[in-house]
Amino acid sequence: MAAYNLNALLNDKRKFRHHLLLVTVLALTLAGSVAVLFDQSVALYFNSPESHAFIRPLAREVTNIGLSEHYFTICILTWIFCAYVAPRFAKLKKYSASVDYFRRWGLNFLVALLVSGAMTHVVKFLVGRQRPHKSPSFDPFVFDHITTHWHWHSFSSGHSQVMFTTATMFCIAFPKYKWLWLAIAVMACATRVIIQDHFISDTIFGACVGYVGTLLALKWMQRSKNALI
Repeated sequence: MAAYNLNALLNDKRKFRHHLLLVTVLALTLAGSVAVLFDQSVALYFNSPESHAFIRPLAREVTNIGLSEHYFTICILTWIFCAYVAPRFAKLKKYSASVDYFRRWGLNFLVALLVSGAMTHVVKFLVGRQRPHKSPSFDPFVFDHITTHWHWHSFSSGHSQVMFTTATMFCIAFPKYKWLWLAIAVMACATRVIIQDHFISDTIFGACVGYVGTLLALKWMQRSKNALI
């Protein structure tokens, strides 16, 4: 999503609320439909011997791009460099506007990761859905609500949330390559299904949490001098 579109959205309270509600309802509807129609069959497919030979080992390596520490490192280092290091170099003064932009971008990115991450953990705790590989029949409708155990934290996908938070922030900073960021995020979501840590519906709602949480963080940051949009 281009920055100018987000600017109009974030500055219209009514449109902003309606957008978040629409995205959430659509994500829940799609996730629910997929859970009924496809979650179990897709999980069983990736449990087949054929998928073990090549696809799953590759996916297990690729899925690590969804680890949040990578993106916490990027945003924190960007913020620190632009806020405290770059101003010390005279040669960078002519780029002061860009440096200030990425200082605010790094800080907003950090807040977006924290907000959407907190939302994900609340959902996981409340829903308590069993992970696919922990169910002998890969039943997508086994729950233990209000639990902190990792085996029951399938819904929603944290990796998917991280990747869509990151994709949204990178689309803002580098809109020319928005389809690349979205493609990488979708690929990371797919690996979570392939290695059977999540059902498809988990990744759908995880992506929604990443996007919605990022917009909420950007809206909150508008109240400060570090507003990005």
